[in-house]
Amino acid sequence: MSARTLGGGRILGSGRGLAPPTPPRVSSRSGSPFAPSESSASMTLLQLNRHIDDNHQELPEQEQDEVKTWFDKQVLKAKRFQPLTLINQKLRGLDVFESNESNPLPHTTATLSTPSNGKQPATVPIDPDDLITRNHWQRSTAHDVCTDPTCGRGLGPLNGSINCRKCGRLFCEEHTMYQMKLSRSANHEPVRGYWARVCETCYKSREGYNDHVGLEVDHTGFFVGARCKRLERQKLETARLEKRLTKLTRLLAEMPEGNAVVQGGGSLLSPVSSLIGHKDPRKLLEQSVVPWEDDDAVSKCPFCQQEFGSWTFRRHHCRICGRVVCADVQTGCSSEVGLNIRSAMTTPYSEKSAPQLQAEIRMCRDCKQTIFSHRDFTTSLEHKPPDQKAYETLRQFERGILLLLPSFHRSLVALQPPGSGGSDASSSWSSSATQTGAATPTQAQIHEAAKIRKRLMDSFAKYGAAAKRLRALKAESRTQARLQEAVYSYASSFLHTNMLPLKSLPQRDAKQRLAILREQRQMVEDMVGKATAARRFDEVAALARNRDELDVEIEGVERLVSEVDGRWEGVYANGA
Repeated sequence: MSARTLGGGRILGSGRGLAPPTPPRVSSRSGSPFAPSESSASMTLLQLNRHIDDNHQELPEQEQDEVKTWFDKQVLKAKRFQPLTLINQKLRGLDVFESNESNPLPHTTATLSTPSNGKQPATVPIDPDDLITRNHWQRSTAHDVCTDPTCGRGLGPLNGSINCRKCGRLFCEEHTMYQMKLSRSANHEPVRGYWARVCETCYKSREGYNDHVGLEVDHTGFFVGARCKRLERQKLETARLEKRLTKLTRLLAEMPEGNAVVQGGGSLLSPVSSLIGHKDPRKLLEQSVVPWEDDDAVSKCPFCQQEFGSWTFRRHHCRICGRVVCADVQTGCSSEVGLNIRSAMTTPYSEKSAPQLQAEIRMCRDCKQTIFSHRDFTTSLEHKPPDQKAYETLRQFERGILLLLPSFHRSLVALQPPGSGGSDASSSWSSSATQTGAATPTQAQIHEAAKIRKRLMDSFAKYGAAAKRLRALKAESRTQARLQEAVYSYASSFLHTNMLPLKSLPQRDAKQRLAILREQRQMVEDMVGKATAARRFDEVAALARNRDELDVEIEGVERLVSEVDGRWEGVYANGA
Protein backbone atom coordinates (compact mmCIF):
# COMPACT_ATOMS: atom_id res chain seq x y z
CA MET A 1 0.00 0.00 0.00
CA SER A 2 1.44 3.29 -0.99
CA ALA A 3 1.85 6.03 1.54
CA ARG A 4 -0.21 9.15 1.48
CA THR A 5 1.45 12.48 1.08
CA LEU A 6 -0.14 15.39 2.86
CA GLY A 7 0.12 18.81 1.20
CA GLY A 8 1.71 17.52 -1.95
CA GLY A 9 -1.10 18.39 -4.16
CA ARG A 10 -2.28 14.98 -4.85
CA ILE A 11 -5.77 14.01 -4.96
CA LEU A 12 -7.10 11.90 -2.23
CA GLY A 13 -8.48 8.59 -3.20
CA SER A 14 -8.44 7.01 -6.60
CA GLY A 15 -9.00 9.17 -9.63
CA ARG A 16 -11.40 6.75 -11.20
CA GLY A 17 -14.25 7.79 -8.99
CA LEU A 18 -14.26 11.34 -10.24
CA ALA A 19 -13.62 10.74 -13.90
CA PRO A 20 -16.58 10.11 -16.19
CA PRO A 21 -17.22 6.54 -17.12
CA THR A 22 -15.56 5.30 -20.22
CA PRO A 23 -18.03 5.24 -23.07
CA PRO A 24 -18.68 1.85 -24.56
CA ARG A 25 -17.23 1.12 -27.89
CA VAL A 26 -19.77 1.23 -30.64
CA SER A 27 -19.56 0.57 -34.29
CA SER A 28 -18.05 3.26 -36.44
CA ARG A 29 -21.27 3.49 -38.46
CA SER A 30 -23.21 5.05 -35.55
CA GLY A 31 -22.37 8.64 -34.76
CA SER A 32 -21.42 9.78 -31.27
CA PRO A 33 -24.12 11.72 -29.41
CA PHE A 34 -21.51 13.98 -27.81
CA ALA A 35 -19.66 16.86 -29.29
CA PRO A 36 -16.01 16.44 -30.19
CA SER A 37 -15.03 18.24 -26.99
CA GLU A 38 -17.13 15.82 -24.95
CA SER A 39 -15.37 12.81 -26.22
CA SER A 40 -12.31 13.69 -24.19
CA ALA A 41 -11.89 11.42 -21.25
CA SER A 42 -10.23 14.12 -19.23
CA MET A 43 -13.50 16.24 -18.93
CA THR A 44 -14.73 16.43 -15.38
CA LEU A 45 -18.34 16.30 -14.26
CA LEU A 46 -18.40 20.01 -13.46
CA GLN A 47 -17.13 20.91 -16.88
CA LEU A 48 -19.76 18.69 -18.47
CA ASN A 49 -22.59 20.41 -16.61
CA ARG A 50 -21.35 23.83 -17.64
CA HIS A 51 -21.07 22.72 -21.26
CA ILE A 52 -24.64 21.42 -21.27
CA ASP A 53 -25.97 24.64 -19.73
CA ASP A 54 -24.16 26.84 -22.24
CA ASN A 55 -24.50 25.02 -25.55
CA HIS A 56 -27.34 22.52 -25.36
CA GLN A 57 -30.21 24.40 -23.67
CA GLU A 58 -33.40 24.04 -25.85
CA LEU A 59 -36.05 25.32 -23.46
CA PRO A 60 -38.40 28.16 -24.78
CA GLU A 61 -37.68 31.65 -23.63
CA GLN A 62 -40.07 32.78 -20.91
CA GLU A 63 -42.01 35.93 -21.82
CA GLN A 64 -42.26 37.87 -18.65
CA ASP A 65 -43.00 41.37 -19.91
CA GLU A 66 -46.71 41.02 -20.91
CA VAL A 67 -47.27 44.76 -21.37
CA LYS A 68 -44.44 45.04 -23.85
CA THR A 69 -45.72 42.03 -25.79
CA TRP A 70 -49.30 43.44 -26.06
CA PHE A 71 -48.00 46.80 -27.24
CA ASP A 72 -45.90 45.17 -29.95
CA LYS A 73 -48.93 43.22 -31.18
CA GLN A 74 -51.07 46.36 -31.41
CA VAL A 75 -48.38 48.15 -33.40
CA LEU A 76 -48.17 45.29 -35.88
CA LYS A 77 -51.96 45.21 -36.18
CA ALA A 78 -52.11 48.96 -36.80
CA LYS A 79 -49.53 48.66 -39.54
CA ARG A 80 -51.84 46.30 -41.38
CA PHE A 81 -54.75 48.81 -41.34
CA GLN A 82 -55.70 50.56 -44.61
CA PRO A 83 -55.52 54.34 -44.90
CA LEU A 84 -58.57 56.34 -43.87
CA THR A 85 -59.12 57.71 -47.37
CA LEU A 86 -59.18 54.19 -48.80
CA ILE A 87 -61.71 53.09 -46.19
CA ASN A 88 -63.87 56.13 -47.04
CA GLN A 89 -63.76 55.22 -50.72
CA LYS A 90 -64.84 51.67 -49.98
CA LEU A 91 -67.74 52.87 -47.84
CA ARG A 92 -68.88 55.20 -50.65
CA GLY A 93 -68.43 52.57 -53.38
CA LEU A 94 -65.48 54.34 -55.02
CA ASP A 95 -62.84 51.70 -54.42
CA VAL A 96 -63.03 50.49 -58.05
CA PHE A 97 -62.34 53.98 -59.44
CA GLU A 98 -58.90 55.53 -59.61
CA SER A 99 -58.20 59.01 -58.33
CA ASN A 100 -56.31 61.78 -60.06
CA GLU A 101 -53.06 60.84 -58.31
CA SER A 102 -53.08 57.20 -59.44
CA ASN A 103 -51.97 56.00 -62.85
CA PRO A 104 -53.98 52.98 -64.00
CA LEU A 105 -51.90 50.16 -65.31
CA PRO A 106 -52.72 49.16 -68.85
CA HIS A 107 -52.55 45.48 -67.99
CA THR A 108 -53.97 43.87 -64.85
CA THR A 109 -51.86 40.72 -64.94
CA ALA A 110 -49.45 41.76 -62.14
CA THR A 111 -48.87 39.10 -59.45
CA LEU A 112 -49.02 40.21 -55.82
CA SER A 113 -47.77 36.97 -54.29
CA THR A 114 -44.17 36.63 -53.16
CA PRO A 115 -42.07 34.07 -55.06
CA SER A 116 -41.01 30.90 -53.31
CA ASN A 117 -37.36 31.93 -53.24
CA GLY A 118 -38.22 34.98 -51.10
CA LYS A 119 -36.99 37.54 -53.64
CA GLN A 120 -39.24 40.45 -54.57
CA PRO A 121 -40.16 40.71 -58.28
CA ALA A 122 -38.44 43.41 -60.21
CA THR A 123 -40.61 46.48 -60.81
CA VAL A 124 -41.35 46.97 -64.50
CA PRO A 125 -41.37 50.64 -65.52
CA ILE A 126 -44.68 51.86 -66.96
CA ASP A 127 -44.53 52.90 -70.57
CA PRO A 128 -45.86 56.48 -70.88
CA ASP A 129 -47.48 55.58 -74.20
CA ASP A 130 -49.62 52.97 -72.48
CA LEU A 131 -51.23 55.57 -70.21
CA ILE A 132 -54.18 57.74 -71.21
CA THR A 133 -53.12 61.27 -71.99
CA ARG A 134 -53.78 64.05 -69.49
CA ASN A 135 -52.97 67.02 -71.68
CA HIS A 136 -56.64 67.96 -72.00
CA TRP A 137 -57.38 67.92 -68.27
CA GLN A 138 -58.80 71.01 -66.61
CA ARG A 139 -56.46 72.69 -64.14
CA SER A 140 -57.54 72.65 -60.50
CA THR A 141 -58.06 75.95 -58.69
CA ALA A 142 -59.26 76.96 -55.26
CA HIS A 143 -62.80 77.78 -56.41
CA ASP A 144 -63.67 74.84 -58.64
CA VAL A 145 -67.23 73.52 -58.74
CA CYS A 146 -68.65 70.33 -60.22
CA THR A 147 -69.25 70.69 -63.96
CA ASP A 148 -72.44 68.63 -63.81
CA PRO A 149 -75.36 71.06 -64.39
CA THR A 150 -77.48 69.47 -61.65
CA CYS A 151 -74.75 69.50 -58.99
CA GLY A 152 -72.80 72.74 -58.58
CA ARG A 153 -71.05 71.62 -55.38
CA GLY A 154 -67.61 72.89 -54.53
CA LEU A 155 -64.70 70.58 -55.18
CA GLY A 156 -62.25 69.75 -52.46
CA PRO A 157 -61.29 67.10 -49.92
CA LEU A 158 -64.91 66.49 -48.92
CA ASN A 159 -66.60 66.15 -52.32
CA GLY A 160 -63.49 65.17 -54.26
CA SER A 161 -61.99 66.68 -57.38
CA ILE A 162 -61.82 64.20 -60.28
CA ASN A 163 -61.04 64.87 -63.92
CA CYS A 164 -63.05 62.97 -66.50
CA ARG A 165 -60.54 60.93 -68.46
CA LYS A 166 -62.33 61.65 -71.74
CA CYS A 167 -63.46 65.28 -71.67
CA GLY A 168 -61.00 66.39 -68.97
CA ARG A 169 -63.45 68.53 -66.99
CA LEU A 170 -63.61 68.51 -63.19
CA PHE A 171 -66.39 66.69 -61.36
CA CYS A 172 -67.13 65.53 -57.85
CA GLU A 173 -66.78 61.93 -56.76
CA GLU A 174 -70.48 61.19 -57.21
CA HIS A 175 -70.72 62.29 -60.84
CA THR A 176 -67.67 60.36 -62.07
CA MET A 177 -68.79 56.89 -61.04
CA TYR A 178 -68.71 55.55 -64.60
CA GLN A 179 -66.10 53.59 -66.52
CA MET A 180 -65.51 53.09 -70.21
CA LYS A 181 -62.64 51.93 -72.38
CA LEU A 182 -60.47 54.72 -73.75
CA SER A 183 -57.47 54.78 -76.04
CA ARG A 184 -54.19 56.52 -75.22
CA SER A 185 -55.57 59.66 -76.88
CA ALA A 186 -58.65 59.62 -74.58
CA ASN A 187 -61.06 58.49 -77.31
CA HIS A 188 -63.66 55.76 -77.04
CA GLU A 189 -62.03 52.45 -77.94
CA PRO A 190 -64.26 49.51 -76.88
CA VAL A 191 -61.92 46.79 -78.17
CA ARG A 192 -58.32 47.74 -77.40
CA GLY A 193 -58.86 50.53 -74.88
CA TYR A 194 -58.22 50.63 -71.15
CA TRP A 195 -60.87 51.03 -68.47
CA ALA A 196 -60.93 54.64 -67.29
CA ARG A 197 -63.07 56.82 -65.07
CA VAL A 198 -65.42 59.14 -66.95
CA CYS A 199 -68.38 61.41 -66.28
CA GLU A 200 -72.02 60.58 -66.92
CA THR A 201 -72.24 62.71 -70.07
CA CYS A 202 -69.29 61.00 -71.77
CA TYR A 203 -70.54 57.60 -70.64
CA LYS A 204 -74.04 58.03 -72.06
CA SER A 205 -72.96 59.83 -75.24
CA ARG A 206 -70.57 57.14 -76.38
CA GLU A 207 -71.21 55.29 -79.61
CA GLY A 208 -73.67 52.44 -79.25
CA TYR A 209 -75.11 53.44 -75.87
CA ASN A 210 -78.54 54.40 -77.24
CA ASP A 211 -78.78 51.52 -79.71
CA HIS A 212 -81.73 49.72 -78.13
CA VAL A 213 -82.32 47.37 -81.06
CA GLY A 214 -78.81 45.99 -81.22
CA LEU A 215 -76.67 45.62 -84.30
CA GLU A 216 -78.44 46.13 -87.61
CA VAL A 217 -77.07 44.96 -90.92
CA ASP A 218 -79.06 45.80 -94.03
CA HIS A 219 -79.12 42.79 -96.36
CA THR A 220 -81.81 44.25 -98.62
CA GLY A 221 -79.41 44.88 -101.47
CA PHE A 222 -78.11 41.32 -101.36
CA PHE A 223 -81.59 39.80 -101.33
CA VAL A 224 -82.82 42.14 -104.06
CA GLY A 225 -79.90 41.12 -106.25
CA ALA A 226 -80.48 37.42 -105.62
CA ARG A 227 -84.21 37.85 -106.22
CA CYS A 228 -83.66 39.73 -109.46
CA LYS A 229 -81.47 36.94 -110.80
CA ARG A 230 -84.07 34.35 -109.86
CA LEU A 231 -86.91 36.40 -111.32
CA GLU A 232 -84.97 36.92 -114.52
CA ARG A 233 -84.50 33.18 -114.95
CA GLN A 234 -88.13 32.57 -114.10
CA LYS A 235 -89.31 35.17 -116.61
CA LEU A 236 -87.15 33.66 -119.34
CA GLU A 237 -88.49 30.18 -118.58
CA THR A 238 -92.08 31.46 -118.52
CA ALA A 239 -91.63 33.28 -121.83
CA ARG A 240 -90.13 30.15 -123.42
CA LEU A 241 -93.01 27.93 -122.29
CA GLU A 242 -95.64 30.51 -123.25
CA LYS A 243 -94.10 30.72 -126.70
CA ARG A 244 -94.44 26.95 -127.09
CA LEU A 245 -98.05 27.07 -125.89
CA THR A 246 -98.86 29.89 -128.31
CA LYS A 247 -97.29 27.98 -131.19
CA LEU A 248 -99.22 24.84 -130.29
CA THR A 249 -102.55 26.66 -130.07
CA ARG A 250 -101.90 28.38 -133.41
CA LEU A 251 -101.21 25.03 -135.06
CA LEU A 252 -104.35 23.54 -133.56
CA ALA A 253 -106.39 26.50 -134.75
CA GLU A 254 -105.05 26.17 -138.31
CA MET A 255 -105.82 22.46 -138.61
CA PRO A 256 -108.08 21.46 -141.52
CA GLU A 257 -111.75 20.94 -140.79
CA GLY A 258 -111.47 17.22 -141.44
CA ASN A 259 -109.20 16.81 -138.43
CA ALA A 260 -111.47 18.48 -135.94
CA VAL A 261 -110.20 19.00 -132.42
CA VAL A 262 -112.41 17.20 -129.97
CA GLN A 263 -112.63 16.84 -126.24
CA GLY A 264 -109.82 14.68 -124.92
CA GLY A 265 -107.32 15.35 -127.72
CA GLY A 266 -106.78 13.57 -131.03
CA SER A 267 -109.10 13.19 -134.00
CA LEU A 268 -112.18 11.01 -134.27
CA LEU A 269 -110.36 8.28 -136.21
CA SER A 270 -107.22 8.19 -134.05
CA PRO A 271 -107.81 4.64 -132.64
CA VAL A 272 -108.39 3.20 -136.13
CA SER A 273 -105.46 5.10 -137.59
CA SER A 274 -103.14 3.78 -134.91
CA LEU A 275 -104.19 0.20 -135.66
CA ILE A 276 -103.52 0.45 -139.39
CA GLY A 277 -100.20 2.27 -138.85
CA HIS A 278 -101.23 5.84 -139.65
CA LYS A 279 -100.07 8.53 -137.19
CA ASP A 280 -102.46 11.01 -135.67
CA PRO A 281 -102.10 14.46 -137.35
CA ARG A 282 -102.58 16.22 -134.03
CA LYS A 283 -99.85 14.14 -132.47
CA LEU A 284 -97.52 15.12 -135.29
CA LEU A 285 -98.34 18.78 -134.69
CA GLU A 286 -97.70 18.45 -130.96
CA GLN A 287 -94.37 16.71 -131.54
CA SER A 288 -93.33 19.46 -133.94
CA VAL A 289 -93.51 22.01 -131.13
CA VAL A 290 -91.14 20.18 -128.77
CA PRO A 291 -89.44 16.77 -129.13
CA TRP A 292 -90.99 14.13 -126.92
CA GLU A 293 -88.98 12.02 -124.53
CA ASP A 294 -88.55 8.33 -125.43
CA ASP A 295 -90.98 6.06 -123.60
CA ASP A 296 -88.47 3.24 -123.13
CA ALA A 297 -85.95 5.56 -121.49
CA VAL A 298 -88.29 6.40 -118.60
CA SER A 299 -89.45 3.66 -116.24
CA LYS A 300 -90.83 5.84 -113.42
CA CYS A 301 -92.78 9.05 -113.19
CA PRO A 302 -90.36 11.89 -112.36
CA PHE A 303 -92.83 13.38 -109.85
CA CYS A 304 -94.47 10.52 -107.93
CA GLN A 305 -91.82 7.84 -108.73
CA GLN A 306 -94.46 5.26 -109.66
CA GLU A 307 -93.36 2.61 -112.16
CA PHE A 308 -94.94 2.40 -115.59
CA GLY A 309 -95.89 -0.87 -117.26
CA SER A 310 -99.49 -1.77 -116.57
CA TRP A 311 -102.34 -0.88 -118.90
CA THR A 312 -103.99 1.20 -116.17
CA PHE A 313 -100.83 3.20 -115.49
CA ARG A 314 -99.76 4.48 -118.87
CA ARG A 315 -97.16 6.94 -120.01
CA HIS A 316 -98.18 10.43 -121.11
CA HIS A 317 -96.19 13.28 -122.60
CA CYS A 318 -96.29 16.90 -121.57
CA ARG A 319 -97.09 18.95 -124.69
CA ILE A 320 -94.99 21.87 -123.43
CA CYS A 321 -91.72 20.29 -122.25
CA GLY A 322 -92.03 16.76 -123.77
CA ARG A 323 -91.31 14.83 -120.57
CA VAL A 324 -92.89 11.46 -119.80
CA VAL A 325 -95.28 11.75 -116.86
CA CYS A 326 -98.21 9.83 -115.42
CA ALA A 327 -101.85 10.89 -115.38
CA ASP A 328 -102.68 9.93 -111.80
CA VAL A 329 -105.49 12.13 -110.51
CA GLN A 330 -104.45 11.76 -106.87
CA THR A 331 -100.87 12.94 -107.37
CA GLY A 332 -101.68 15.51 -110.07
CA CYS A 333 -98.44 14.92 -111.94
CA SER A 334 -100.14 15.97 -115.18
CA SER A 335 -103.56 17.23 -116.17
CA GLU A 336 -105.43 18.36 -119.24
CA VAL A 337 -105.91 22.13 -119.35
CA GLY A 338 -108.93 23.30 -121.33
CA LEU A 339 -108.34 26.15 -123.79
CA ASN A 340 -110.71 28.10 -126.01
CA ILE A 341 -108.99 28.53 -129.37
CA ARG A 342 -110.38 31.06 -131.82
CA SER A 343 -110.48 29.78 -135.37
CA ALA A 344 -108.00 31.44 -137.73
CA MET A 345 -110.33 31.04 -140.74
CA THR A 346 -112.56 33.98 -139.70
CA THR A 347 -111.95 37.53 -140.89
CA PRO A 348 -111.22 40.18 -138.28
CA TYR A 349 -114.02 42.50 -139.57
CA SER A 350 -116.74 39.87 -139.57
CA GLU A 351 -119.95 40.85 -137.81
CA LYS A 352 -120.55 37.30 -136.63
CA SER A 353 -118.77 36.09 -133.55
CA ALA A 354 -115.73 34.00 -134.37
CA PRO A 355 -116.22 30.30 -133.66
CA GLN A 356 -114.09 28.87 -130.90
CA LEU A 357 -112.57 25.42 -130.72
CA GLN A 358 -112.45 23.54 -127.46
CA ALA A 359 -109.12 21.80 -126.91
CA GLU A 360 -107.46 20.19 -123.94
CA ILE A 361 -103.69 20.22 -123.78
CA ARG A 362 -101.88 17.96 -121.34
CA MET A 363 -99.33 19.71 -119.17
CA CYS A 364 -97.11 18.49 -116.38
CA ARG A 365 -97.19 20.02 -112.94
CA ASP A 366 -94.12 22.22 -113.42
CA CYS A 367 -95.16 23.66 -116.77
CA LYS A 368 -98.65 24.45 -115.53
CA GLN A 369 -97.27 26.18 -112.45
CA THR A 370 -94.76 28.16 -114.47
CA ILE A 371 -97.23 29.38 -117.09
CA PHE A 372 -100.33 30.09 -115.00
CA SER A 373 -99.00 30.95 -111.51
CA HIS A 374 -98.58 34.67 -112.20
CA ARG A 375 -101.95 34.87 -113.97
CA ASP A 376 -103.67 33.04 -111.15
CA PHE A 377 -102.10 35.40 -108.63
CA THR A 378 -103.27 38.45 -110.59
CA THR A 379 -106.76 36.99 -110.87
CA SER A 380 -106.89 36.32 -107.13
CA LEU A 381 -106.00 39.94 -106.47
CA GLU A 382 -108.78 41.15 -108.73
CA HIS A 383 -111.32 38.83 -107.14
CA LYS A 384 -113.01 40.34 -104.11
CA PRO A 385 -115.07 38.29 -101.66
CA PRO A 386 -118.53 39.54 -100.64
CA ASP A 387 -117.41 40.80 -97.24
CA GLN A 388 -114.66 42.89 -98.83
CA LYS A 389 -117.11 44.40 -101.31
CA ALA A 390 -119.53 45.25 -98.49
CA TYR A 391 -116.73 46.84 -96.48
CA GLU A 392 -115.60 48.96 -99.44
CA THR A 393 -119.19 50.15 -99.94
CA LEU A 394 -119.35 51.05 -96.25
CA ARG A 395 -116.15 53.03 -96.54
CA GLN A 396 -117.47 54.94 -99.55
CA PHE A 397 -120.54 56.07 -97.59
CA GLU A 398 -118.29 57.03 -94.69
CA ARG A 399 -116.08 59.19 -96.89
CA GLY A 400 -119.16 60.93 -98.32
CA ILE A 401 -120.49 61.67 -94.84
CA LEU A 402 -117.16 63.09 -93.71
CA LEU A 403 -117.13 65.38 -96.75
CA LEU A 404 -120.65 66.70 -96.03
CA LEU A 405 -120.25 67.29 -92.30
CA PRO A 406 -118.02 70.42 -92.59
CA SER A 407 -120.53 72.05 -94.97
CA PHE A 408 -123.35 71.31 -92.56
CA HIS A 409 -121.39 72.78 -89.64
CA ARG A 410 -120.72 75.98 -91.56
CA SER A 411 -124.40 76.38 -92.45
CA LEU A 412 -125.33 75.66 -88.84
CA VAL A 413 -123.02 78.41 -87.56
CA ALA A 414 -124.57 80.87 -90.01
CA LEU A 415 -128.06 80.05 -88.76
CA GLN A 416 -127.30 80.40 -85.04
CA PRO A 417 -127.22 83.88 -83.45
CA PRO A 418 -123.83 85.13 -82.20
CA GLY A 419 -122.99 84.31 -78.59
CA SER A 420 -125.62 81.56 -78.30
CA GLY A 421 -124.94 77.95 -77.43
CA GLY A 422 -125.78 74.98 -79.55
CA SER A 423 -128.62 73.46 -77.53
CA ASP A 424 -130.12 76.72 -76.27
CA ALA A 425 -130.11 78.41 -79.67
CA SER A 426 -133.79 77.78 -80.27
CA SER A 427 -134.89 79.14 -76.91
CA SER A 428 -132.77 82.30 -76.86
CA TRP A 429 -132.56 83.05 -80.59
CA SER A 430 -135.20 85.75 -80.62
CA SER A 431 -133.96 87.56 -77.51
CA SER A 432 -130.27 87.36 -78.60
CA ALA A 433 -131.04 88.62 -82.06
CA THR A 434 -133.02 91.51 -80.57
CA GLN A 435 -130.29 92.48 -78.06
CA THR A 436 -127.32 92.23 -80.46
CA GLY A 437 -129.08 93.56 -83.51
CA ALA A 438 -127.96 90.61 -85.62
CA ALA A 439 -129.80 89.86 -88.81
CA THR A 440 -132.05 86.84 -88.84
CA PRO A 441 -131.09 83.97 -91.21
CA THR A 442 -132.52 84.24 -94.67
CA GLN A 443 -134.83 81.73 -96.28
CA ALA A 444 -132.06 80.64 -98.68
CA GLN A 445 -129.77 79.79 -95.78
CA ILE A 446 -132.50 77.79 -94.12
CA HIS A 447 -133.23 75.81 -97.29
CA GLU A 448 -129.50 75.17 -97.85
CA ALA A 449 -129.16 73.81 -94.33
CA ALA A 450 -132.25 71.68 -94.83
CA LYS A 451 -130.87 70.27 -98.10
CA ILE A 452 -127.50 69.36 -96.56
CA ARG A 453 -129.24 67.85 -93.57
CA LYS A 454 -131.46 65.73 -95.79
CA ARG A 455 -128.43 64.45 -97.74
CA LEU A 456 -126.69 63.62 -94.49
CA MET A 457 -129.71 61.74 -93.19
CA ASP A 458 -129.92 59.72 -96.42
CA SER A 459 -126.21 58.93 -96.24
CA PHE A 460 -126.52 57.86 -92.62
CA ALA A 461 -129.43 55.59 -93.53
CA LYS A 462 -127.48 53.97 -96.36
CA TYR A 463 -124.43 53.65 -94.12
CA GLY A 464 -126.45 51.85 -91.46
CA ALA A 465 -128.03 49.54 -94.06
CA ALA A 466 -124.59 48.66 -95.47
CA ALA A 467 -123.32 47.86 -91.97
CA LYS A 468 -126.28 45.57 -91.35
CA ARG A 469 -125.72 43.78 -94.68
CA LEU A 470 -122.09 43.23 -93.78
CA ARG A 471 -123.01 41.72 -90.44
CA ALA A 472 -125.67 39.51 -92.05
CA LEU A 473 -123.19 37.87 -94.45
CA LYS A 474 -122.49 34.19 -93.88
CA ALA A 475 -119.15 33.77 -92.15
CA GLU A 476 -116.91 30.90 -93.18
CA SER A 477 -114.89 30.93 -89.96
CA ARG A 478 -114.95 32.35 -86.46
CA THR A 479 -112.31 34.88 -87.38
CA GLN A 480 -114.45 36.25 -90.19
CA ALA A 481 -117.46 36.41 -87.87
CA ARG A 482 -115.48 38.39 -85.29
CA LEU A 483 -114.24 40.67 -88.03
CA GLN A 484 -117.77 41.37 -89.25
CA GLU A 485 -118.94 42.10 -85.71
CA ALA A 486 -116.02 44.46 -85.16
CA VAL A 487 -116.82 46.37 -88.36
CA TYR A 488 -120.48 46.64 -87.35
CA SER A 489 -119.50 47.95 -83.91
CA TYR A 490 -117.30 50.57 -85.53
CA ALA A 491 -120.14 51.59 -87.86
CA SER A 492 -122.54 51.96 -84.92
CA SER A 493 -120.03 54.12 -83.07
CA PHE A 494 -119.54 56.25 -86.18
CA LEU A 495 -123.29 56.80 -86.49
CA HIS A 496 -123.74 57.79 -82.85
CA THR A 497 -120.76 60.14 -82.95
CA ASN A 498 -121.56 62.00 -86.16
CA MET A 499 -125.35 62.15 -85.91
CA LEU A 500 -125.21 64.23 -82.73
CA PRO A 501 -124.44 67.52 -84.54
CA LEU A 502 -127.69 67.11 -86.46
CA LYS A 503 -129.50 67.75 -83.18
CA SER A 504 -127.94 71.22 -83.00
CA LEU A 505 -130.45 72.75 -85.39
CA PRO A 506 -133.14 74.95 -83.74
CA GLN A 507 -135.74 72.53 -82.46
CA ARG A 508 -139.22 72.84 -81.14
CA ASP A 509 -138.23 72.69 -77.48
CA ALA A 510 -139.72 76.18 -77.00
CA LYS A 511 -143.12 74.56 -76.64
CA GLN A 512 -141.83 72.43 -73.80
CA ARG A 513 -140.43 75.52 -72.11
CA LEU A 514 -143.74 77.28 -72.60
CA ALA A 515 -145.56 74.42 -70.91
CA ILE A 516 -143.17 74.54 -67.96
CA LEU A 517 -143.60 78.29 -67.56
CA ARG A 518 -147.38 77.97 -67.58
CA GLU A 519 -147.20 75.26 -64.95
CA GLN A 520 -144.99 77.48 -62.78
CA ARG A 521 -147.44 80.38 -63.16
CA GLN A 522 -150.29 78.14 -62.05
CA MET A 523 -148.34 77.10 -58.95
CA VAL A 524 -147.59 80.75 -58.11
CA GLU A 525 -151.27 81.61 -58.59
CA ASP A 526 -152.25 78.89 -56.10
CA MET A 527 -149.70 80.16 -53.58
CA VAL A 528 -151.11 83.70 -53.93
CA GLY A 529 -154.60 82.41 -53.16
CA LYS A 530 -153.43 80.52 -50.06
CA ALA A 531 -151.45 83.50 -48.77
CA THR A 532 -154.45 85.80 -49.26
CA ALA A 533 -156.71 83.41 -47.37
CA ALA A 534 -154.20 83.25 -44.51
CA ARG A 535 -153.85 87.08 -44.47
CA ARG A 536 -150.07 86.97 -45.14
CA PHE A 537 -150.10 90.12 -47.21
CA ASP A 538 -146.29 90.52 -47.31
CA GLU A 539 -146.03 87.15 -49.12
CA VAL A 540 -148.89 88.09 -51.41
CA ALA A 541 -146.98 91.11 -52.74
CA ALA A 542 -143.80 89.07 -53.49
CA LEU A 543 -145.76 86.29 -55.17
CA ALA A 544 -147.63 88.80 -57.29
CA ARG A 545 -144.35 90.23 -58.60
CA ASN A 546 -143.17 86.70 -59.52
CA ARG A 547 -146.43 86.09 -61.33
CA ASP A 548 -146.01 89.24 -63.41
CA GLU A 549 -142.45 88.23 -64.39
CA LEU A 550 -143.67 84.81 -65.49
CA ASP A 551 -146.38 86.43 -67.59
CA VAL A 552 -143.81 88.54 -69.45
CA GLU A 553 -141.59 85.53 -70.10
CA ILE A 554 -144.54 83.44 -71.28
CA GLU A 555 -145.46 86.11 -73.83
CA GLY A 556 -141.88 86.09 -75.21
CA VAL A 557 -141.80 82.30 -75.50
CA GLU A 558 -145.19 82.29 -77.27
CA ARG A 559 -143.84 84.71 -79.89
CA LEU A 560 -140.72 82.52 -80.29
CA VAL A 561 -142.85 79.42 -80.83
CA SER A 562 -144.83 81.09 -83.57
CA GLU A 563 -141.63 82.28 -85.31
CA VAL A 564 -139.95 78.86 -85.13
CA ASP A 565 -143.02 77.11 -86.51
CA GLY A 566 -143.06 79.36 -89.54
CA ARG A 567 -139.34 79.75 -90.18
CA TRP A 568 -138.06 76.17 -89.63
CA GLU A 569 -140.95 74.37 -91.18
CA GLY A 570 -138.88 73.40 -94.25
CA VAL A 571 -136.12 71.86 -92.17
CA TYR A 572 -138.43 69.39 -90.44
CA ALA A 573 -140.75 68.83 -93.36
CA ASN A 574 -139.51 65.23 -93.80
CA GLY A 575 -140.26 64.21 -90.27
CA ALA A 576 -136.74 64.74 -89.00
